[in-house]
Amino acid sequence: MNESVRVRCRVAACREPPVGAGEWRFYLINDGDVPLESAALYRVSTEWGDFGHSQAADVLVRDLAPGAHAPIWRDDGEFRIELSLLVRAGGREARLDFEFPKLYIQRNLRRVEALGRLGWEESAEG
Repeated sequence: MNESVRVRCRVAACREPPVGAGEWRFYLINDGDVPLESAALYRVSTEWGDFGHSQAADVLVRDLAPGAHAPIWRDDGEFRIELSLLVRAGGREARLDFEFPKLYIQRNLRRVEALGRLGWEESAEG
């Protein structure tokens, strides 16, 4: 395994039509210096107060170039959400978790430059 390669990614959530169920689309963005060989979204966890739920996900992205993005999930944004990914890049493998607040109440969205729209971003590195 190549220890000099750091797996660096962001996930950005942007509000997109259709408004209603699934109005937030989550994008994986490769912030690293090498292509992502693969990125597998394997679990989605949600939480509202003391109520939590996890579900298996089976989303696979291959060959994501540095700076490129790919859609990986849709959600209504009513719960706190955590997306868990297994990412491979440059011979290295990393498990990355991205946690988002209840998106439907967020009012201070910022421009996600990689996508050219407003959203909420979370970063992770491994």
